[in-house]
Amino acid sequence: MRGIAIVVALLVIAPVLHADPLTQADREQLLDKLQKIQDAADAKVDERFKIAVAAFKTGMSSDTAAIELYLRCVEKVQFEDQHKKAQDFREFKRKEEGKFNDPGFRCALRHQLQWLVLTLQVASSKKPTTAFAPEAMAAVDDVFADIEKLETQHNQLRQGVMGSVFAQAYDLSNVAVKEWPGSPLSLESIYDKVVMPPLRKTDKIEALRSAWMKRIRQQGLMIEKWSKPGDADRPAPKTEVTRSPDYEKFVQETYPDLLWQEEVDVFQAGDQRGAALHMFQHLEKYAGHAKAPEWARQFKDLLAPTASPVPPAATKPADS
Repeated sequence: MRGIAIVVALLVIAPVLHADPLTQADREQLLDKLQKIQDAADAKVDERFKIAVAAFKTGMSSDTAAIELYLRCVEKVQFEDQHKKAQDFREFKRKEEGKFNDPGFRCALRHQLQWLVLTLQVASSKKPTTAFAPEAMAAVDDVFADIEKLETQHNQLRQGVMGSVFAQAYDLSNVAVKEWPGSPLSLESIYDKVVMPPLRKTDKIEALRSAWMKRIRQQGLMIEKWSKPGDADRPAPKTEVTRSPDYEKFVQETYPDLLWQEEVDVFQAGDQRGAALHMFQHLEKYAGHAKAPEWARQFKDLLAPTASPVPPAATKPADS
């Protein structure tokens, strides 16, 4: 640091005496010192990442470990960093004891930590986000394995992990990962940006269809399991098994539209014959859907030639 300080001091003083351009030696010395500073800063960031990931992996090992880490992070961010008394934190824990003992809340924290660890792995990797599709799907599948337990706490899991108290406590809130969803419940982004792009090829049509089927099933499960029958004005009778308004809307409106989007995606990925047949059948089955006219227009656009036919090559005149 002393060497670069001398160089910088000379650069500051020199213009007072007379104006001189940087020599090649000056440039090389500055670049060399700057590279060392950057390497040292990168090493500190890498070490901070390693410490955070180690703590998060421990936290995601069990529901108990997750709540213990959560409380330590809350104490640091909301009390120690705010210069509040230890007694304030103890009082906070006492008031929120019911929430912290809720199995659903602890489960949500564990899944949040799992997605946070994966997000940091993506952020520190030079690979494209699509390379982490298997890990992303495994994390999402783990969430849906606990879908019943998360019934009252799924909103906690919807929060972006980089804004969580875990990330704040380990000074990671400013880490940004392009094209990476912030939550394991961001299904549309996970499938559209991470899972499906590598599958949009003619030799992976079946895998693309399977991904679409899973996405649709999971999206429906979220609404079915996490929305309640009836509404505030007309609650459903306790003895009546009925769909919630949100799930009814999904079945009637969203589900057919997702099926249509699947066929368009498959068509554009290369299976034009199979997708066209399915789209025609879809239009017949859901002719009364609000989006049916839009689907029909889109189908016509897909069936129209995308470019003018290539004209035949000119015939070379015969030699006379």
